[in-house]
Amino acid sequence: MGLLDDVVSGAASDAVTTPDLLRQVHALAQHLDSTELRSWARAELSGYLPEHRLPMYRGPFSLPVGDLDEVLELELRGPLTEISQIADLAGRRGVDDGAETANVARYRDRVGAGIEPRIALMRLCSESRVVPAPLLRSVDESVRNRILELALDLRAVAQRTADGLTVSAAALAFIMDGALGFGLAGAAVDVAEDDADGTDAAALRDELTAVLADAFRAAEAAHVVLADETSAAKRNSVQRLANAVRAGRIPAAPGIPADDAADRVVDIAAHHLGW
Repeated sequence: MGLLDDVVSGAASDAVTTPDLLRQVHALAQHLDSTELRSWARAELSGYLPEHRLPMYRGPFSLPVGDLDEVLELELRGPLTEISQIADLAGRRGVDDGAETANVARYRDRVGAGIEPRIALMRLCSESRVVPAPLLRSVDESVRNRILELALDLRAVAQRTADGLTVSAAALAFIMDGALGFGLAGAAVDVAEDDADGTDAAALRDELTAVLADAFRAAEAAHVVLADETSAAKRNSVQRLANAVRAGRIPAAPGIPADDAADRVVDIAAHHLGW
């Protein structure tokens, strides 16, 4: 599917850098009109602002500093390219104890002076073992793996139209939730209700509320079931909904095992959809 195929092949090739993949994802988000996907790609390329929610693969991490049982609380908010370059530098340089002691002291001086140390400005990353190079490299690998997972899932459900690619809002929300850990809040889902007063949607929410842990998640699940999609896309969306419950991304109601809740979600959807 053009751009999607390019992203899949690029994610599996060492010849394409992760920042270049992110630029492709940014273009893909424009095609899909996905604000969340575009924001994620932009944040990875440009860095996360203090008010941005940080993905788990970027921290916070607790790392020992020096020999005084101090702990460095680290968040990797910088641009991906910067983090990768520091990881390469840290991996190539040897470290002696004197250099490490001096750099730990410089870190303490910065904190004491009220300067918030930034990874790019302090040499703890590049000249000492305080922040291990594998931890920094894991950010690049995590982003790359998520891009591949995202592109493969999108390729399974995307439809080609005269205007390009289209994916239902419900399917896109669950793909984003699975690959990137984004929730469903704010997903723009067109709900097809059987009755003008929404009684079909209300009944479905009531049934799902008995299976899922909270009413908000039940309402979002109802959106997925009732979204206006083709039959094949609908089955994919319902299956992804069940998979999210089974994996614990959508918690089951107390006392109901995740597998049982996932099966019951499928049964409820099938009943309402006439399968």
